[in-house]
Amino acid sequence: MSRDSGAVTRAIKSRINIVDVVKRYVELRRMGNRWVAPCPFHQETKPSFSVNEEEGFFYCFGCQAAGDLFDFYSRVNGLDFKETLAQLAEEAGVQLNEVRTDPRQDKERSLRKLTLNMYAHASKHYQRNLVSPAGAICREYLERRKLDQAIIESFELGWSLQEWQGLANSLPQAGFTLRQGEESGLLARSDRGSSYDRFRGRLMFPIKNLSGQVIAFGGRIIGDEDAAKYINSTDSPVYKKGDNLYGLFQARRGISAKKSAILTEGYMDVLTLHQYGYTNACGALGTALTPEQVRRLAGFCSRLELLFDGDAPGRKAAMRACEMVLAKGLRCSVITLPEGEDIDSLLHAKGTPAFEELRTFAPDGLDFCIRTLSSTFAPKEALEWVKAFILSVEHAELLPRIISRLCQGLDFDEREMRRMVAEKLPASAAAQASGRGSAAGGGKGPAPAGKNGLNKGLMQLLVRYPHRAPQLQEAGLGLVLTESWAYALWEKILAAGPEYDPETIVRQLIPAEKEFWIQYRAMEAPPEGHEEEEVAAACRRIGEIRLEKQDSASSQIIRQHSSKNDYDMALLQAANETLLLKRARGSADE
Repeated sequence: MSRDSGAVTRAIKSRINIVDVVKRYVELRRMGNRWVAPCPFHQETKPSFSVNEEEGFFYCFGCQAAGDLFDFYSRVNGLDFKETLAQLAEEAGVQLNEVRTDPRQDKERSLRKLTLNMYAHASKHYQRNLVSPAGAICREYLERRKLDQAIIESFELGWSLQEWQGLANSLPQAGFTLRQGEESGLLARSDRGSSYDRFRGRLMFPIKNLSGQVIAFGGRIIGDEDAAKYINSTDSPVYKKGDNLYGLFQARRGISAKKSAILTEGYMDVLTLHQYGYTNACGALGTALTPEQVRRLAGFCSRLELLFDGDAPGRKAAMRACEMVLAKGLRCSVITLPEGEDIDSLLHAKGTPAFEELRTFAPDGLDFCIRTLSSTFAPKEALEWVKAFILSVEHAELLPRIISRLCQGLDFDEREMRRMVAEKLPASAAAQASGRGSAAGGGKGPAPAGKNGLNKGLMQLLVRYPHRAPQLQEAGLGLVLTESWAYALWEKILAAGPEYDPETIVRQLIPAEKEFWIQYRAMEAPPEGHEEEEVAAACRRIGEIRLEKQDSASSQIIRQHSSKNDYDMALLQAANETLLLKRARGSADE
């Protein structure tokens, strides 16, 4: 469903008060016509976070986070809009049946729902096994690993029985077929055609999507050293390997609050980090980091701390991870553990001070790459890596700095490097790489808050009093705006009419306009009785600007024609009348 369709979102907002939702996450208190609190999206203690209950939006004067009920819920829970819409619709009792789908889509949706229900059943099955007498071996293992009960429960760890058909016997009792269990990846089929449990005798780690639904499992063997140490779920209708991160559901709020994520490799590493207070930690599901995982993390934060082993394979994995993270314009640092040490053993043996020291001295991603290239790559290999990496950078405006740092750190000729990569880049990116480009970006709309003072001031007034748009139009507001962003916003507010509906206006705004609207609507209401005075002053100022423009135009006409014998007397007369009018108005003001 398109968000712009409006019908469903309006129905949800009519049944769910944004203040009631925000109160679940922060302690709001009333201040005038607003509710305020410390912002949940950045670390602070001052009440810079403001909620306008009447119009249904929030704004933070510290980090500029802004939006409506859906923006808040998706951001604080780390959900995309579809997931947010589904959860709030369910809470509000609104049916999402306005969109027609074809039979194939209905079948896919039904299969996804069935698979999610099956995984939810399997997760409960494994959790019951862990607390049963048969789970003693796994509980003893968790005790040896010094894992707190709170973490075990928070991450819903479980135990798959050392039997061939523990889950296979449970699924039919819950209404699922063995074939469905096989198609979901929970069961496998033997050569003789019988179904058996894919996970047996393993500590089970449920993998959740951002809605908190179990979509896959990782399993660690306990006791049988001949079997693979870890096995993971195969792709299914609800899970694609490389698209998800272990623990992201549990870490999403910590990541949003700290504006950074700690990314590690193993399941146990994530659990131990959370146990020691690093609630922004998540894991790459035992595989090499993928672009999809980086893209998902980029939706939460702009900085990653990459945690890798200090041996050669660990440095190689860190190098590849840095390449992907930096190419997408994120910042990162690389924490390398001492050889023979993992984060689990480090924290249990030496505590957080030892880890904090590693974090403090961790090099940033580009420095780590330079050091690794210098120490382990042949010069030719380093040159090829640098060229390939530069070509992968997604934001052209970052290229000048990246090229300079790489060339200085590796003693490459910067001018020659710029020339070589510019030949292979699109024209706009080549201009940036060669040093000829502009740092200005495009394609995301205007940024009103930093624009010309006159345009900004007039639009602030209009946003505070949008019902005054007809009066300001009559005064000539549209004739004095000189910047495209201001004129575009003016037209949208004017079109809403004096009986404006804030919801209708906001739905038409691009992100930058929406942020401007919310920012100045979120400010304290002006003192009562001042509206007429403010609007009247603005109208006078608009009139002065129009006269100044006419004066400038008339003076130019006189200069152009005064030396000519064939000038148009009527034109000069009109110009002189404008000048006289302005002088007369000036005398009256005195």
